[in-house]
Amino acid sequence: MVWNTIREKKSEVNNMTASKIIEVHSPAKAPFSDEENLRSGLNRNKDLAGGMEILDLDFLLSIVENAEGNDKNDVAMRRLTFDELLRREQQETVDSSALKVYAMNEGNLYGKVIQCEAMKVLTERTSRKSKHGG
Repeated sequence: MVWNTIREKKSEVNNMTASKIIEVHSPAKAPFSDEENLRSGLNRNKDLAGGMEILDLDFLLSIVENAEGNDKNDVAMRRLTFDELLRREQQETVDSSALKVYAMNEGNLYGKVIQCEAMKVLTERTSRKSKHGG
């Protein structure tokens, strides 16, 4: 008896799946690849670079200014966040102690662009301070 009910359920499942066949295109048969779409101009009107601009400045600063640790995911997040501050031209809002970490760039974690930009901001602050204080 148990075998009969198992066969019945199995045949029900087979009948249900056979009636719900969905045709899926394989990547080899796809009409256009992403590269071809870009070349042909189909993605011209799409915002492919957006996303970080919805993040609040305080949130970005909290990530950049917490420069402790060298976990690769943390470093990647800080690099992306610092790049966003550069894009927004708000790198001068970063705390000086955090900028020192990026300017020193121990272990070459952040790259030369971030290191250079951090040095520029620190140099500007130093020159401003020496003009007004000295």
